[in-house]
Amino acid sequence: MKKTISLLCVLFFLSGCTQVSDSEQEFNDSGQAKAIEREEDLWQHYEDENTGLSFKYPHSVSLEDEEGKMKLSVTVEPVDSLEGTMGYNEETALKNLESLQQGDYGESVDFPLEASKQVVSVGDTYAQQFMVLGRFEVCSVMLERKLYFFHNNNQIVITLYGSKEDIVGSSSEFFTTNPENCAEELIWDFEKQTDFYSLLENGSGSVAAQEWFDTFERIVNTVDLGTSLDVVQSQLLGTWVSTDDERYWMVFSDDMKIDFYNNEDKLTHSYILEEAADGTQIIAGEGDDKVIYAIMELSEDELQLLHLPRGNVLKFKR
Repeated sequence: MKKTISLLCVLFFLSGCTQVSDSEQEFNDSGQAKAIEREEDLWQHYEDENTGLSFKYPHSVSLEDEEGKMKLSVTVEPVDSLEGTMGYNEETALKNLESLQQGDYGESVDFPLEASKQVVSVGDTYAQQFMVLGRFEVCSVMLERKLYFFHNNNQIVITLYGSKEDIVGSSSEFFTTNPENCAEELIWDFEKQTDFYSLLENGSGSVAAQEWFDTFERIVNTVDLGTSLDVVQSQLLGTWVSTDDERYWMVFSDDMKIDFYNNEDKLTHSYILEEAADGTQIIAGEGDDKVIYAIMELSEDELQLLHLPRGNVLKFKR
């Protein structure tokens, strides 16, 4: 009879082999092992519950300054509160929000290398993707890849920083010196910056530079914006007390809506969220018991519902 041996036998043959157990064989046959065959499945997970943004990033990347790792940063800011420099302001954001909705790059923000400017698809929207290699003065050496886009009225910027020491040291042909202004420090040979980008785009950069470049691409490919309904759902969960009658309150769980009056459970219904022409609706119950509310306002602390078709407004505080 032909025997089946485990993969561990191949790796550790010096310690002897054992036949695959029934439980091991069942696992192998079930397809569960294939579920983690992509490296990204084992990556770390980032999620912003307020916007629905999520993505994955490898263990070689950190959200903090951590020695030996590339640094990743994520900024999420409401468009109407933007007061940043280098184009990160409300006026530019509103222009780029409109441009990107049409798949156009729009106005540049920051200091993008011209050759690196791209429009890429992110979920059901578009984003600016670009590389920043320097800012403001001749001695500046930056190594940043950026994804800039808008979602749920927020400006989102994801940045992956490359290791200056590793990349400059392994790509010295793209750098020079300027003793008059920068002492002996290596700085960009500006005429070769486009060549540096092209080499990376073709997969032919130094090991350190190519890892930085490719890791950013792989992170971007995992970006998930969820849906607008996902964001509404997360904001809706919890207990809401009527501002007109504090004896009346609603509780929303993942799939159930419970109406209380005087601390007594008066009505329990399952509910779903649906997008309508005039916004998001809550549809609770079925048949003759079905109740529909249009969400007029939903924030961290306030909820206003329009009871359809009656038209009366219900106001709640969290």
